[in-house]
Formats: sequence, structure tokens, C-alpha cells
Amino acid sequence: MTRALALVIVLATGMVFLFAFVIKLILSPRRVEALGTLIKQGKTQAAISSARRLIARDSKNAEAHYYLGLAYHTEKKEEEAYREFKLLNQLSIQGKLIPEMDYRQTLAQLYEAHGENEEALKEYLLLIKLAPKRGEFYLQAGRLFAAKGKGDTAREYLQKAAELSPKDGNVYYELGALCYKEKKAPEAKAALERALRLQKEGDQGRTWFYLGKLQKDVKDYGGAQDSFEKAARDAEFRVRALVEKGGCYMAQNDMTRAAGDLERAVGSIKDETGADSLYARYFLGLCYEKGGEIDKAVAQWERVYAQKKGFKDVGEKLSRYMLNKAQTISP
Repeated sequence: MTRALALVIVLATGMVFLFAFVIKLILSPRRVEALGTLIKQGKTQAAISSARRLIARDSKNAEAHYYLGLAYHTEKKEEEAYREFKLLNQLSIQGKLIPEMDYRQTLAQLYEAHGENEEALKEYLLLIKLAPKRGEFYLQAGRLFAAKGKGDTAREYLQKAAELSPKDGNVYYELGALCYKEKKAPEAKAALERALRLQKEGDQGRTWFYLGKLQKDVKDYGGAQDSFEKAARDAEFRVRALVEKGGCYMAQNDMTRAAGDLERAVGSIKDETGADSLYARYFLGLCYEKGGEIDKAVAQWERVYAQKKGFKDVGEKLSRYMLNKAQTISP
């Protein structure tokens, strides 16, 4: 074989590899873009299958991991989405076909859903750097700082959120809730009332709840009862709001009406282990006790005792009434 022929073969081979490399560069973005298109079209299973094939060929394909996680998230398969997005966070996304703000916002939500509030907060702080004019990111950061007990820092972020998003009622709800917890009643009331003016009716439950707490604290029981009844329309706050409303009647020594709302609270219980559930049954027992319905009171306290033996004086009450019952039936 002549040198010339050998050189031609080498050059030809090089050209083939170069051509294959160029084709791969051209097709890879198209494949990635196709995954996004499939998800937008609602074809999430096809997107999942395609993303998995790409990952099988290259386990560090950041775009494939992103769209796989996004497809899982769209299907509400949060554990799988969480796994992919956390894995992606360990890879470099710089220069990749990944919308960083969308990715980090979803990742923050997934972190929080899994109780990793610190990691969620880090993501929102990164988002603020990426988009310093987006009030929603300051809102989420402020809310998480408040949950950490860092009230001053939380207020700074929430006030910035109010400056950037003055028509977002959720900002004023968070400010109101923070001020309530810090016992700043006038500021809390003003923020909560502003939140109610801005929020849609279906989003007002938690705001009515804290406004009711403020009213109850100053013994405005009529106003508090109205607020708690409105808060009870929100499934998340229903049991808690009805317990508070029942408490307003108990404070006025109206045990019959109190029992009515507490029975509604007990009927709405989804999680027997929750603090709201324990209080609902405990206070309902007190109402029954006051009305002389001891068996019904004991039945409620037994349910509380089964979940938490050291809850308030429930153990003492059960011991006393069981002893009385034993003494009554003994010869």
C-alpha cells in the first residue's frame, strides 16, 4: 500500500467519524426538543420511554434526565420526578437545553414536599439571583424563612415581594400570619384584610382562619365565629377552624352549640393522629361531660388516648370515670 493510499484511507476514516459526530450534534438537540414537544402534547409515556432510551446510552445526559423528571411530574409521579431532579442537580446544566428557572422552581417545590425546606430555600434564593424582579420567589423565600423562625429576614423578603407584586394576596396573607405569630395584632389585621380584598374566594380559607384568631383573642366571638365558618370551607383548615369556632361557644359557656361545631370537626377528621383531630375529640368530650353525657365523653377521650396517652389530662379523666363506673357496679 502506497503512502498516498494510506493517507487517503486515514483521511476518509477521519471524515466518517467527523460526519458522524456532526450528525450526532445536530440530532441530539432535536431529540431533546422532541421530548419537550411530547410532554406539551400530553404524550408523557412516549416522552418517558424516549428519555429512558437516551439515558441508557448516556447516563449523564442532563437534558434527558430533566425531561424524564418533567414527564413524571406532569403525571404526578412525584417520587420519580424527585429522584430525576435531584440527580440532575448533581450534573452540570450549564449550556444545556434546560430552562433553568422552570427546573429550579419545580425542584424547590419537590424539596419542600419531601420536607427538605433548607434545600428548597436555597433554590428560591438562586431563583432570586436569576430573576431579581420576580416577586413570587421573594414570597416563597420569606415564607420559608418564617417557618425557620427568622422573622426579621422573612419580613424583609415578604416586603420585597409586596413591592414587586402588590396585587398578590398571598403575600399579605404571609405577612399577616407572620405578624400574628409575633403578636403584632394591628399589623396582622391590616395585612390579612388586604389579603382578603386581593384573594379569590376559594383561596381565602387560611386568611379567614387567622383573622378569626385575632378576633377571638380580643373576645369578638361573633366576628370570630363568622370568620372560622368561612375558613371551614377550606378542606385544609376545616377541622382546625371548627375547633376554634367551637372554642368560641365554649368561652361563652354555650356547650350545646360548641358540641355542634365540634361534632362537625370530628366528622371531618381525615388523620386521627393530627393535633387538630386530638383537640376536636378532647373538647367535644368536655362538652359532653358538661352536659352529663359521660359515656359519650369517655368514648371521645378513649379515641384521643389511643393516639396520644399524654394528651392534656385525658388519662386522668379516663381513670376517674372508669373508677367511678367500677364503684357504681360493684356489689
